[in-house]
Amino acid sequence: SPWTGQQSITGNSITAHYYCVFPQDWDEKLASLAKERAASCHPDLTPHHSSTSSHVGWNTHLSAQGIVSFSDVIDSWFEEGKDFLYLSSQCRERASCLHYTQLVWATSSHLGCASQLCQREGDNWEMFVCAYYPGGNWEVNGQLVMPYQSGLYCSLCTSSMSGCFKLWDHVGGLCEIPRNPCRMSCGQHGHLNVSSCRCKCDAEFTGRFCQVRCSLQCVHGRFKEEECSCLCDIGYGGADCCCTPVTW
Repeated sequence: SPWTGQQSITGNSITAHYYCVFPQDWDEKLASLAKERAASCHPDLTPHHSSTSSHVGWNTHLSAQGIVSFSDVIDSWFEEGKDFLYLSSQCRERASCLHYTQLVWATSSHLGCASQLCQREGDNWEMFVCAYYPGGNWEVNGQLVMPYQSGLYCSLCTSSMSGCFKLWDHVGGLCEIPRNPCRMSCGQHGHLNVSSCRCKCDAEFTGRFCQVRCSLQCVHGRFKEEECSCLCDIGYGGADCCCTPVTW
């Protein structure tokens, strides 16, 4: 089953906040390529860029069914960063870090991911694949090219960008592309309406940036902004807007 675009962007954007890199956009064609490769259930253990698919880069992971989630897989790729030696742009001796370098490769601006259940030698497995374009992990004379430039958040934003785009909690920063005129994010629990520059929050969340979690549910209404109390629709009342007023 394919991984959703929002999940993938969220996962990779979190890692991107630490370095001078650009945001990554979900790409359905890359997701289809990832789905095809996942269906093969035969990972290439060397996650270098592809030489036959227009410079597409790959990250793959194969594990027993039900052991890990896609988020776990992304986290494991990111954890390889502890074995990446930035100054020499290489992995520690007898360690792997190429999943990590592809994950944070500065110029990989598009990605698509998928997972697939499969059988190998009678056992059930799950294959996780992410495809990146342009692919990373390029080498020159056998030396890995530096995957990103270390520096302050947004220090390389150009005039074609509209500034430094930060999350509601001001963690990290990416060079913002003008397609987001609101210059705001609704985080992982809401969706931004770019026409009104307001967040539509998921159930159980409220606040301007959908950052407040509430245990109360508004059955026939909505949360008041920035607080966990209900504003009921006409004809309903009660703490959770579940009841119609009693009339005599």
